[in-house]
Amino acid sequence: MKEFFRDKTRDKLAQNLNSLGVIAVMSERNRLEEKIENAWYQRSLGIIDIAEGLVRWINILKKDGSKNSPPRWWVILGIPDERPVPDHKTLDIKTIRKKTFPIFGNVVDVTWKGSDYGTGLSETLSNDEDIKSLAKNIGNLTIHSYSKEFQGWTLQVDRRFTLTNHDWVAIQKTAEYILSTARIL
Repeated sequence: MKEFFRDKTRDKLAQNLNSLGVIAVMSERNRLEEKIENAWYQRSLGIIDIAEGLVRWINILKKDGSKNSPPRWWVILGIPDERPVPDHKTLDIKTIRKKTFPIFGNVVDVTWKGSDYGTGLSETLSNDEDIKSLAKNIGNLTIHSYSKEFQGWTLQVDRRFTLTNHDWVAIQKTAEYILSTARIL
């Protein structure tokens, strides 16, 4: 009976990735990565390990719904980086999606804003059409650097999504930009 009520978002994303040819395996629960980006009002649904590429794991977080609000999901993509990132220079940038009409309109443009410490990452991502298309298709994106919980970067999406091959290529391209500009920090 417990299996019937369990949220299967992680299972569906792993199946989606495998259908695209990305080797994705659901890992055992209670790994350290489950705590990254996890606030007190969220719970982790578990980690998906990725065998190849720059994104090595994916964590799905959920906030359960209440009588006044529906449930919400966040997808955290982990990009390990062995190079240390100074604590005083935590990179934190996110997308700003411009719509034809506020709240309800279609997304017409995407820009990146936040603290990139002169790396030029915000501008690079804002000018890349594949990454703009990714943000238009799957939702708001946020990039954070980490040096304590784990060594590397996270790319966070603010909702559940179904990936296409084009989306996965754009995610890998974003990870390449992150790893190449991080050397400037």
